[in-house]
Amino acid sequence: MSIVGGKERLALIVTIFLSVLIMGGCATTIKYSYDMKISFSERKSYMWTPSSVQDKQDPLLETNVQVLADQLLAQKGFTRVSENADLMISMSCESDTYKGSYQLRTLTLNIYKMPKENTTEQKELVWRGTAFGTIFGNINTDAASGDLKKAVQGILSKFPPK
Repeated sequence: MSIVGGKERLALIVTIFLSVLIMGGCATTIKYSYDMKISFSERKSYMWTPSSVQDKQDPLLETNVQVLADQLLAQKGFTRVSENADLMISMSCESDTYKGSYQLRTLTLNIYKMPKENTTEQKELVWRGTAFGTIFGNINTDAASGDLKKAVQGILSKFPPK
């Protein structure tokens, strides 16, 4: 059994510390909030609204988020429709480029209650879920991307609220 010298021990400690710091920075945090007065039990249809995402880094991001979300929402008994929906979903995101690597920093899904026909009601934000952190490291438009899939699953894991 050998004893690690002072320099080797310091190098080992620094390596472990940096590894924990780097891995901690890669974690995705999910936050959500909702209007507690709203009952989602009678609202089972939804449609997507075009987002303002004009991300030239990843033109398929919005499409793939919708595909992943549609699968999860269908498992929860929601139906996507093209008109007269109970709910409307929009997506937004923030990204940056670091050393040539594209990174999605936030992904947000907003869910709105749609007004009833022939009323003066406005659409109303009733639920929001956001994933914070590095969602995927390099350009990856694959809908099966592990990080993207986990982010969408995490966001919708608390929808609808119970």
